[in-house]
Amino acid sequence: MAIEEFANCYGARVENTVDAIIDDLRNLGADAIRRVVEWNRNLRDADRALVLALAGIASAVVIKIMEKLLGATAAACFVGLLGGASWALLILAFTECVHLL
Repeated sequence: MAIEEFANCYGARVENTVDAIIDDLRNLGADAIRRVVEWNRNLRDADRALVLALAGIASAVVIKIMEKLLGATAAACFVGLLGGASWALLILAFTECVHLL
């Protein structure tokens, strides 16, 4: 049930359908979500700002970062979660909802 609760929380923040989000989240998995949040928390403020600034204009770079962090399959699921949302919103929503996993 944790993925469903997380999906509802995330969906409310990025305004995407919960069904689509649940599919991507199940494919991604709770451990990968936690790794993304932990990676983000461990960045220095300047590095975090740089990653989020680059994400909007260089998503291919962020995808490569996610591939190194999560692997290629999970990175593809991560990208699917965007659903039109910005990378900054994705990371923020993950961070705000991770406690539900």
